Amino acid sequence: MAMNSRKITCHMKTHEHLYPFIHALKDNGVYIIKLSPNKTGATFTIYEKDLAIVRRIRKKYKLPIHFTRPDANHIIHFHWSMLLGLLGFIIIPYICSLFLWQISIDDLSDERKVRLEQELHDLKVDERKMLTSLVSDADIRQVLLANNHDLSWIHIKRTGSKMNITSVPAPIVIREKIDNQVPSNLVALRRGVITHYDLRSGERLVPLNQTVKNGDMLVTGVLKQGKKYLLVGAEGQVFADFWLETSFEIPTKIVYDKFISKQVKIFQVQSPWKKFKKEPSKDHLVKLIQSVFEIEHHTIVEKSTVTVNEQWIKEAFLPMLRMRTASSLSPKGKIKDEKILHMTWSNDTVKGKVLYYMNDNIAGKRPIHQGD
Repeated sequence: MAMNSRKITCHMKTHEHLYPFIHALKDNGVYIIKLSPNKTGATFTIYEKDLAIVRRIRKKYKLPIHFTRPDANHIIHFHWSMLLGLLGFIIIPYICSLFLWQISIDDLSDERKVRLEQELHDLKVDERKMLTSLVSDADIRQVLLANNHDLSWIHIKRTGSKMNITSVPAPIVIREKIDNQVPSNLVALRRGVITHYDLRSGERLVPLNQTVKNGDMLVTGVLKQGKKYLLVGAEGQVFADFWLETSFEIPTKIVYDKFISKQVKIFQVQSPWKKFKKEPSKDHLVKLIQSVFEIEHHTIVEKSTVTVNEQWIKEAFLPMLRMRTASSLSPKGKIKDEKILHMTWSNDTVKGKVLYYMNDNIAGKRPIHQGD
């Protein structure tokens, strides 16, 4: 073996038992390499496997011997205590890496942050849980988006035993395209039933629960004071219930990347060990130690195909369509109800229409001209 083929140099001072000692070594099968007598004694080299025999015979002849290793600068000797300590430094971090230790949520709203934490708890995504027992990122994202219509996306980043969730609010749709400095009335941009007002100025013209159609004036910016009229301009929002029809077209088969598992590779030492065994140098030892401490995480995915059916459309597709529709609403708008009008199936596509019952601002500005 490589360990037994290593050499040790023995340095001996002149002694009356020097040569009987050398003969005793040969009689006991010790292979002596390069015996060099000199004025102060003798020097010879042996294999490390014979070191115990040399020490035993040395004690018999009571000879002082100094041992050195020719390759002492390149050899590191391993002991059981060192190996156990090394394994401890490897195994303990590895075991810890199998658990989720920290969950952080980045959200602009403290109220929504608390709600997201509770929804994660309902999904059993908690700290100090094994990573293999957690649901996939896709399932987490789907549930959070389905329960929070004011979000357009959820970023999930896993770094070792940490999980960071960042919410992306839905974009705010700015409907007012007219210069705010121009006094205006507020008119209906679509048909709906008035539910409530949120005005900063102006006078209501339509009572609550009344149906209006596109173009009807909702709030006037001209106020009457006695026999005079004061031009102040109407500012604010008018909310109404209305129906919105949305069409969709999707293929009957959808190909996507499906999460299979996560692999953790440790002790990738086979190749570095072969190099170190062949040439036990410091460079090879450093690479060997580095390979022992390296932990590689690999995500295994495979192509999967979903055949679209009515159940998949209701459970997976409609929540995504609802989120996209909700992102077009104002911050105070909401979807109250939805229903599928119809679906048409062909060989490779599915076409359908969904009707949403919504509440949102329907008011837009119309400039006040002289004579109005």
